[in-house]
Amino acid sequence: MRAKGYTFEQIADLFAVYHDVSPLRLYRYAYGRTAAEAVALYNDLDPAGTAALRESRLYDFEHWPRRGNRPTARTVALFAQVYRTAARRLTSDEVYASYSTRDRQLIDRTDHRHLPAQRPSRVPSPIPGHGTMNLEAARDTAPAPTPRDCASLLRALGAEEADVKRRDLLFELALALGGAPALTLLRHLSPPEKDRLASAVRASTRVDSGTVEVIEKLTARCRRLDDDFGPETVLPIVDGQRRLVTDLLHRETLLPGLRDRLTRAYAELSQLAGWLHYDLMDHEGARLRYQEGLTAAHHIGDPTMIAYLHTCLSYVAVYRGQVGQALDHVYAAQGWARQSPSNLIRSVHAMELARVLARRNETIDSERALAYAARTAEQPRTGGDPAYLYWWTIGQVQASAADCQLYWGRPDEAIGSVARTLAAPTTLNLARGHALLHYAEALTRKREIPGAVDRIRDAAQITIRHSSGRLVDSVRQARVHLQPWAANKHVRTLDEELRSLGIAGPNSS
Repeated sequence: MRAKGYTFEQIADLFAVYHDVSPLRLYRYAYGRTAAEAVALYNDLDPAGTAALRESRLYDFEHWPRRGNRPTARTVALFAQVYRTAARRLTSDEVYASYSTRDRQLIDRTDHRHLPAQRPSRVPSPIPGHGTMNLEAARDTAPAPTPRDCASLLRALGAEEADVKRRDLLFELALALGGAPALTLLRHLSPPEKDRLASAVRASTRVDSGTVEVIEKLTARCRRLDDDFGPETVLPIVDGQRRLVTDLLHRETLLPGLRDRLTRAYAELSQLAGWLHYDLMDHEGARLRYQEGLTAAHHIGDPTMIAYLHTCLSYVAVYRGQVGQALDHVYAAQGWARQSPSNLIRSVHAMELARVLARRNETIDSERALAYAARTAEQPRTGGDPAYLYWWTIGQVQASAADCQLYWGRPDEAIGSVARTLAAPTTLNLARGHALLHYAEALTRKREIPGAVDRIRDAAQITIRHSSGRLVDSVRQARVHLQPWAANKHVRTLDEELRSLGIAGPNSS
């Protein structure tokens, strides 16, 4: 919210609409501070150096008048300086009326709103940047969380975390990483890892290798979260991580090795963000994120990531029907894949080459590339294979092979490839959905309409639990291929089921 220009008082007022807590707590949340941080600032401000406020006493003050103890007028005045506000704003009408006339006068005349506003430590700068990276990342500004978002986050925290200090910490981290969906991610961190991440968010300590390890761990978990739920859940979290990493690169003076590692984390997050945009059918957003990741990967000279990002850019171009542009990216990836120590990236690249060549009716070369992709994918994995290619298995190769075989005009071979994909226990939901649609297209070409309808129905069911916009669009396209049989009872039943899922058919407005 600060990045969008909200003042701390406006943030506190917004919280007050949805949360019946004391002004003291509202202002602490507005600044994104833990109780320990607020207590430390309070004790530092005591002019006599005698303040000994403890966290437990702060909680007493924040819970008054429902329970706990009422803060003295002098305490309220000091907190007004901590929060750069008027003391009167830190007391409700009920509490204000309970003070003596002399205490009310102290509260009335204490106003520190003239002091410069402090930047909340957990909010990245509005325009992040990095001196040696493309400033195009500056467009990635953080959307202000809505009151509904904050309310949802606080309800979720209240339900799952009883310890007040840990709840404060989780609120701080979740708000920095995209809101309530980030709680699923944060559960996989140990308490020391959460503390380390919080230090990075607050800029209270220097970035070290342990901090980067936490960021890498979260990125890996985001990929698994996307496998399970899809891009709508994961994209806000990934955007929050990208902003954090960009801010760290911008503000920190790092040793070269650590800076390269953090830059690699930025490149990986950009690739993941690009994939999520692509899966949501935001092709321009995907292209932008991939290009940002490509700039970072070139900066550190990572041939595996460079080859992967060019391959991802080819995915976008293929889906948009820009086969010539896709071929440019595939050939750009080829040289980098040869320099990479990873066999997996060479397999991924060869498969994309096979897909692009199939669309150009270069069947023989496409077959040769497909055979190489399958052969390479079956080789044992080595230390040169990056963890982010965990999803590339022989089952995924078979799913992509079906796509090529349909372009070659061989529906029976495509059915065989899909059958092997669906039988593989490691096939992910999204890959399973697209494989089913390849199956449906092959059956449609063979005029086996009831079977094609069943496969489309199975793929459509996956959209209930996975938010892939691309899968929804592919379901629609598979239904379009059935249009010559629109009067068929099986197709009519399918249309009703698709409408119930919110997937419009070809005759829908």
